[in-house]
Amino acid sequence: MGRPRKPRFVDGLELPDNLYTDPKKRKNYWRYIRPDGSILTFRATTVEAIRQAKQANRQRDLFKHQPAANETLWTARAGSLLDRYTSWVAWTELNHPKQATASRWAQKRRYVERMCEQLQNPMPNELTLAMVREWWESQDYHPQRNSRAALRSFINHLMLEGVVPKLPFNPFNTSDEAPKLIPRQRPPKVRQRLTITDFWRIHDKAGELGYEGLQIAMELSLLTTMRRGDVCSLRLDMHVTEVGIDKGVEKSISQRGEERATYLRWSYSKHPGLRRVINRAHHLSLNNYRCPFAVSYPPKRRQPRAKQDEHWCRLMPSRISNQFKEARDAAGVREDLPSNAKPTFHEIRALASHLLKKSGHSPESIAEICAHTDAEITENFYLSGHEREYIDVGITIDPKLISRK
Repeated sequence: MGRPRKPRFVDGLELPDNLYTDPKKRKNYWRYIRPDGSILTFRATTVEAIRQAKQANRQRDLFKHQPAANETLWTARAGSLLDRYTSWVAWTELNHPKQATASRWAQKRRYVERMCEQLQNPMPNELTLAMVREWWESQDYHPQRNSRAALRSFINHLMLEGVVPKLPFNPFNTSDEAPKLIPRQRPPKVRQRLTITDFWRIHDKAGELGYEGLQIAMELSLLTTMRRGDVCSLRLDMHVTEVGIDKGVEKSISQRGEERATYLRWSYSKHPGLRRVINRAHHLSLNNYRCPFAVSYPPKRRQPRAKQDEHWCRLMPSRISNQFKEARDAAGVREDLPSNAKPTFHEIRALASHLLKKSGHSPESIAEICAHTDAEITENFYLSGHEREYIDVGITIDPKLISRK
C-alpha cells in the first residue's frame, strides 16, 4: 500500500487534488491539472480557487471511464456546451476571418471556454437564465466588461441553432429595449498616479539593475504616449525612418480595422528627444544580437519562438511590467501603498498626457494621439488624479457690506 499523500495548505486551507499554487509565486494565481495533463492557469482568491477545483473534481467523478485519446474530460460529452463552443469558434473563423486573426481573438475564446467550464459544461437545453445569472454575478467588474461581447456572440450562435429553449432572450445583450444582465459598477480607481520625480527615480534604478531596454521603453512611452504593447512591437526596420517614427496604434487596429485605425507619425524635427532614444535603441539592438525591436533584453536562456518574425531577445510586455515593478520597489517609490495601488508602467502614459496638458495642449489634441474615441475618456482616465489645479479668485466683497454695526 502506497504512502498517503501529505495534505497541502495555503492560508490555513487545505488544497484539493489537482490544484497547485503558481510556480512564479504570483499572488492569487493557481494551476489546475486537467484530466489530459494540460494545465489551466487562472486567477482567484484562495477560497474561490478551492471551490472551483472541488467543482471540477466532482465533474471528473461523473466520467469514470477514460475518454478517448483525442478528447479531454470537458469535451467528452457530445453536444455539450463546450462541444457547441467548438462549432462557434469554427463558424466565427470561417465567416469573420478578420476577427479570427485579431490579437484578442484567443482571449475572447478563452472567456467563453471559461464560462462553459465553470458552469460544469451542461447540455445547451439545460442552460437556464438562473444558471447564467448566478455565474455572471459571481464575476468581478473587469471580467464582465472584457467578456461580454464574446459571450453575447456565443449565445446568439446557440439561439440561432435553437438549442437553448430555456433562455427567453440573450442575457448578454446591451440594448435597453430587451432584458439583460446588469454588470457590476466600475470599482473606484486605487492605483496612484506617477510623478515625474518618481519616473526618474525608477528610470535610474532600472539602469543600476541592468534594464536598459526598460529605460528605453519608459522614455518612448513618456515622449510619445505609446501603450506598453505598442512600445514592445516597435521595430527599428519597419517603423523607424530617417525622419522619425511611423506607427499604427495596435488597439485601434484591433478595434476599428486597418482601414479606419489611427496611424501616428513623430518627426525628429518636432520631437528632438526621440532621436537620442532611437539611437540608443540601435546600439542596444547591436548588443542583443541585432534584435529588430526597439526594446530588447537578452534572457538567461534562449527559447525559440513560434513566430518567425520575432526575435528571442525581444522584450515582451509581461517582462516589461515585471522589470518596472522590480525597479519601482527597489527605488522605494510609494512604499507606503499596497501593491494594487502602486503605479504601474501604464501610468507613464497618463503622466505623458498630464505633461502635455501642462504644456498648453487641449484635451482634444491629447485624445487624438492617445487614439481615444473622445476627449472625455482622456479627461476622466488620464488627466485626472494628478496634482490639484487652483483657480485664482480675483473678486472680493466690498468691506463696507460686511462691517459690524
